[in-house]
Amino acid sequence: MQKTKTLKEIDEKLAALEPESLRAQILQAVKKFKGNWLELGRYLSAVDRNQAFRGWGFPTFQSYCTRELKIREQTVAKLLRSFIFLKKEAPDFLSSALEEEGRVERLPDFESVDILRKARGRKTIPEEEYARMREAVFKAEVEPRELGRQFRSLLEAAKTASVDPEEAWEKRKSDTVRKVLGSLKSIRSTLEDNKFLSYSIVQSLGQVIKQIEGEISAAEET
Repeated sequence: MQKTKTLKEIDEKLAALEPESLRAQILQAVKKFKGNWLELGRYLSAVDRNQAFRGWGFPTFQSYCTRELKIREQTVAKLLRSFIFLKKEAPDFLSSALEEEGRVERLPDFESVDILRKARGRKTIPEEEYARMREAVFKAEVEPRELGRQFRSLLEAAKTASVDPEEAWEKRKSDTVRKVLGSLKSIRSTLEDNKFLSYSIVQSLGQVIKQIEGEISAAEET
């Protein structure tokens, strides 16, 4: 229902515009952007850069996109980022995809391209892994959700590989000891306040706490 209403509103705006005007061409691109989002990305990039929206009565680029084009701000941001990324990283592909006669057979999803952009900016991701992702994206062989899962897995693998096993064990030990110390202090306070156990036992627990604190301090000094 909402999609039908949006298309109707766009058609009403189109009826009041010159068919060859930039504003009308952008609205036409919105209607078919699922088929070729690159065309819409190119228009949005130009409108944002030249601030053409001001001449159409909109104070900001965001207000133009949400009010006239009925596109969410998050979607617009992804479209722009993906278009600019292709313009920089794959200009030949972009040119071919935008040409009517040379349109590529399968267009990658703009969300997949946005994920690929993120991967390109991560130095921890091996070049061969990025190359595999790039090939899958440009051949439209993977859905955005699956590509996102692969991206997160690569980040996690890189993070794990960069951590020294001995340092990781020391940190885990330190965190665990501090957690236990906090629990012992809480237990000692409860026992002392409510007199659940004898004073000698509570005092002994206090000594254990001091010993643990001493070991933590000694470890920090080394």
